Amino acid sequence: MSSKGLGRGLGSISELAKDGPDLSSYVTLESKNPVDSPKVAVLWMIFGSICFGTMNALVKWTSINADVWMIIFIRSLVIALAVAIFARFQGISLKMNDPRKMFLRCLVGLIAMILYFSALSLIPIGQAVTLQYTAPLFVALLSGSIIREKVSTSVLISLITAFFGIILIVSPDLDSIDPNALLALGSGFFAGLAYIFVRDLRKTDSPSTVVFWFAAFSVLGSVFQAAPELSSLTWEMTAALVGIGVGAGGGQVGITMAYHQANAAWVSAFSYLTVIIATIYGIILFDEVLSTKIIIGGLLIIGSGVALIFFTPSTNE
Repeated sequence: MSSKGLGRGLGSISELAKDGPDLSSYVTLESKNPVDSPKVAVLWMIFGSICFGTMNALVKWTSINADVWMIIFIRSLVIALAVAIFARFQGISLKMNDPRKMFLRCLVGLIAMILYFSALSLIPIGQAVTLQYTAPLFVALLSGSIIREKVSTSVLISLITAFFGIILIVSPDLDSIDPNALLALGSGFFAGLAYIFVRDLRKTDSPSTVVFWFAAFSVLGSVFQAAPELSSLTWEMTAALVGIGVGAGGGQVGITMAYHQANAAWVSAFSYLTVIIATIYGIILFDEVLSTKIIIGGLLIIGSGVALIFFTPSTNE
């Protein structure tokens, strides 16, 4: 393993049907088509961002009448079934080869999802999504101690900048701390841990295997809490819950296709469109208004995340 890279070789992440920020910029993708198409890449990224933004809006809407466990259960069931069907037709084995790391990836991923969906029901969508997008920053911060990868000075500067942005969002008045915002920040932390375990799993397990077992684990981790309420679901609520899973899958398809059409670092900068789209949903559907300090904090985090993309090591090394 290279000792220079922040996140080089995160091959499996580009395939994950997950929520939140995509870290595919940390990986070299080999396309069968050598001709890049930046315009097509942007269109795919816009599609993916709309899917993710819609998913976030659906989570917030369903949280009014469904608890977090129900949302996690239906979302994960949709993804698990989709991956299982895909793997069956493609002849892909879903057998896990590193149960310990797979368990850790699934556990921290489930915790991240619980915290994030809980935050979405309590704070504005734009605020929650922005804090969840701190995951790449936590990857940079933690990768040195967990998987022994060197963190450069430029990356540390990005982390410090993002830290000030986090302060403005978690404590807009610089006096008291918003505990609900801490839920979203915690989801970014645990999502970062999940991505690091995904990095290690790339050596032993396929992307489809990681996606399937995370979804299956989340189904098992939520089914007992969700089961008592299943019989009371209306068709409208069921459709919305299924839509959450479809949105997560559609978002990842859009982002993955975008990375096959243009330079990974360049494309990654557009992944933050999800924050903008989610914020627009919040304003239109839920009459949410973000304070100036929260907006400034969000810009600091997004700016740091975009800068972090271009601080990754050269793929030619």
